[in-house]
Amino acid sequence: MWDYWFEIFVIFILLGISGRIYFIGRELKHFHDCFHNFEEHLMSPQEQVHVDDGKNLRVMGLEEFMDEFGFDPREEQPAEEHKANAAEIDAWDNS
Repeated sequence: MWDYWFEIFVIFILLGISGRIYFIGRELKHFHDCFHNFEEHLMSPQEQVHVDDGKNLRVMGLEEFMDEFGFDPREEQPAEEHKANAAEIDAWDNS
């Protein structure tokens, strides 16, 4: 009779241990995925930013942009062009 209860007790303990191992494995899988995400961000160059669909965009400063493309993106169009466009619009409206 005691052997029967002892076997049930051992099976219950083994099931508990296997359940805990299963849940620990799930947590370790989550940790593993987080670790790979951290490694990806750590190893990627600072000039690139990861965006949607697995694409990377390059980030550059103003000086680097001006050296590569040859113009300052902050400069606005001259005011004369705005006045000329306004005069043409007025002439179009009045015709």
